[in-house]
Formats: sequence, C-alpha cells, structure tokens
Amino acid sequence: MSSHEFINWDDPFYISENSLVSSGLSWIGIGWAFITNTASNWHPLTWISYMLDSSLFGASATTVHMVNLFWYVGCVILVFFLFLNLKASIPAAFLMTAFFALHPLHVESVAWAAERKDLLCAFFFLSATLSYLRYAGKNGKQYLYYLTTLFLVLSLLSKPMAVTWPCVALLLDFWPLKRFESELKKSIYEKIPWFALSIITSIITLIVQDKSRAIKSLVEFPLTDRLANAVISYLEYIHQSLLPLELTVFYPYPYAFDHSSVMMACAVLTLISVVAVWQRDQRPHLLWGWLFYLGVLFPVIGIVQVGEQAHADRYMLLPQLGLIFMAGFSLDKNIKKIKIRRLAAVVITLFIAVLMALTFRQVSYWKNTKTLFSQNLAVAGENELAHFNLGTAYLQSNQFDLAITHLLAAAKMNPADITTFNNLGVAYAGMNQDNLAESCFRQAILLDPKVAQPYFHLAELRVKQGLFNEATKYIDEAAQLAPQWKEVNDLRDKVQKLISEKSTS
Repeated sequence: MSSHEFINWDDPFYISENSLVSSGLSWIGIGWAFITNTASNWHPLTWISYMLDSSLFGASATTVHMVNLFWYVGCVILVFFLFLNLKASIPAAFLMTAFFALHPLHVESVAWAAERKDLLCAFFFLSATLSYLRYAGKNGKQYLYYLTTLFLVLSLLSKPMAVTWPCVALLLDFWPLKRFESELKKSIYEKIPWFALSIITSIITLIVQDKSRAIKSLVEFPLTDRLANAVISYLEYIHQSLLPLELTVFYPYPYAFDHSSVMMACAVLTLISVVAVWQRDQRPHLLWGWLFYLGVLFPVIGIVQVGEQAHADRYMLLPQLGLIFMAGFSLDKNIKKIKIRRLAAVVITLFIAVLMALTFRQVSYWKNTKTLFSQNLAVAGENELAHFNLGTAYLQSNQFDLAITHLLAAAKMNPADITTFNNLGVAYAGMNQDNLAESCFRQAILLDPKVAQPYFHLAELRVKQGLFNEATKYIDEAAQLAPQWKEVNDLRDKVQKLISEKSTS
C-alpha cells in the first residue's frame, strides 16, 4: 500500500483537500473537529488523528495508509487477546485471529485512507471490551471501570458505530462472566452511564447527518425496502465471510427485491437464531457470537439509510468477530482427538492462505481511483458513483475523451447532480468544445445557482474567448458565493491585467 494514491471518493474531504487537516494539529483544528459536519459524519477523534499524521509525517497518501496499517495491526493483537479471554485455546485463538487479520472483507477499512474511523473505533471498542472483562472478572478494580469508560468514549469519538458497545458488555455478563446469576442489578446499573453516552452520540450523529442531508427519506427508501435489504444484507455478509470472491468498493442499492431471496434470508437467519437460543445452556458461545454479529452490525444495516449503498465491506470489521467466534470456538471445544484437530488445523490454514491471496488481490484494486472503480464497474455493474469517480479521475489526468464518456454515463443516471455537469463542462472545455462546455455549466447553475464552480468555469471560458467584461461578471458571481476561493481572486487579477493591456494597446 506504500505506493497507493488517495482516491476521489471521500479522501479529498478528509485529507488531500482539507486545509485544516493538512496543516497539522492545532487548537483551531481540534475545536473544528468537534463541531464540523464535513463528510456528513461526527467523529472528532478521527479528524484529530489525521491532523496528528500531518504534524508528524506530512499529509501524504503513503503516510496515511501506513498509519492505517499500524492501527489495524493493533486491532489484530487485541482480537487475539479477546479470543483468549473468551476461553479459546491458544492455537484456536491464533487461527481465528489469522482468519480475521487476512480476510479480504477488511481491506476497505485499511486501504481506504478515509476509513481511519473504522480502525480507531475498532481499536478502542476492543480495548473497552478487554478492560471490561478484567473489571467484571474476579478481583476487578474500580479504576478498570473508569478505564473502560475512557475507551468507550474514544471509540464513540472515532465512529458512532460503537453505540452498541454497552449491549456487548451485557453479552459478556451473560457469557463468559455469568453475572446475571449473581450480580444482576449491579450489571444493569453500572451500564446506565454507558448507554447515556451512546444515546448522546446517536443524537449528535443524527443531527449532523440530517443537517448534511445524508439521511435518506422514507419516500426515497421505503421502510419495507429497508427491512428487506437489512435481512438480505445480514445473510450476504455471512456469504462474503465464507466466500469473499466478488468484493468491491460499492454495492448499489437494488430498489427492487426478489421476494424469494427475502424469504430465504429470513428462513436462514431464523434457523440460526433458533439453534443459538436452543443451545444457550450447552453452547452459550453460539448465542453470544450470533447476538454480537446481529447487534454490532445493526447501526449500519440500513434501517436508518445513509448513502445509497446496499451494504459495505467496511461495516464487517467488528461484526465478523461474532461469526468467527461461533465457528472457531465450536471446532475448538468439540474436536477432541489430536489427529482430527491437526487435520482441522491444516484445512483451516490452507483456507486462510487462500484468504491471504484474495486479500492481496483486493489490495491491488485500491491503488488509485481508476483501478478501484474500473473493478467496481466489472463486479457491481453500471452505477453512477463508479462512472462519476472514473470520469473525475480521467479529467484530473487530462484524458478528456474518457472523462466525457464516464461523466455522460453518470449524468444519464443522475441528471440532478451539479458536480457531474460541472466536471463534464470542464472536460468539454479541455476538448475545445466550448458550446457543449457552456451548456453543461449553465445546466449546473440551473440545478443550483448557489454553487460557485460553474460560474468560475464560465469565467475561464469567457477569458479564453477574449470576452473579458463578461468574464468579470461571472467572476463576481463566483466570488460572492466563495469569497475565500483563491483561484477566483487569481482569475480576477488576471482578467484585470488583460483588460488593462487591451486598453493600452
């Protein structure tokens, strides 16, 4: 990953075009991290970590990816100790951890610079879990309760997906701690502050996402569709954990659901749930792992729909641990004969080796925007996001013909997107097709007259055509909408100089 570039999707908002982040750690930046709704998320610790990267190493793609890898290694170490604390043998814990560490589903969380939030959230989520196991175990000290609370706060400040952690603590009380039998009241009361922190974080996140218009309405995504997609996604994540063959960066929302697929998913999930509940006394690890998977994944399963993805690889960083533990612990405790255990270990090791090969292949797709979204089109089929990002990437490398091809496809799928028409206009201008370029800029203005970029590019077009007075008019429009935009002021100076030269000649 050391040679990987930033990609066009989210990386500019988070790092490459974010001046507060790239300028390094500062009090102004820290304050901004707690109040911004940039990228439609609330995760101040994630912002601060990027600023720290910039201060220590610079804001290069290599730096961010290597720091992501560092945090992932930390998560892997914590996963190993978690499995040991959940009574797995050392060999079983090692193999389960290797399965987790080398699974291609987790490539997205590491190879995508903008997904630092997944790694920080997981690291502190796992730290809170291990700290809680020590606190609630024999001779647990009170300071461990406060340490657990600190880790929970850090996890919530990294990504709101950690809001389910208090439920995980209750799961640990059920098994392996078995506190419900002797400390039921204490077990519930001590978690009230943690649930309060989760509720506060949820409210802040919903406010931020609503303010950014990231939360989709029930008109766009009806509740019945959300429930159908949630059920199918729960099963799809299990399938991808076992056969991770066609993973990609974006899975378009289907908008139409096959009833037989929904019914099959319901049947499989119900069957697993029934077996887990039925075996709760003899094999409590099954219910523990299953509820961990269902619960930790719930905040991002799509009941509250943010974005237009059906599901996403990055969402499985933590929830997959429940599935791994169900299978791995069952094999560990039920296979007693040494020969069979050795054979099982060999088979699992070979499977992990296949996972590792698939992971290296998946990492290669994240080299840059072009490789990533070309693979996305091949796997997920036609979708606006892939065409838009490919078009923008080709535009940035001055491959205007390819940029136009992809941006036209994106505009056809979503004729209401301003940025698509703006970029399409820039591509046409690069091909010296000024009439088509102007039409695109005017369409962007028609869609939203309060966006500065189309006015700026119209001004550039008029400068190229020698129409300086008209260019000045568009520069004024752009400057009024974006007074701090340096390029607008530079263009104004250039036009004034050209007008002056023209008048003196």
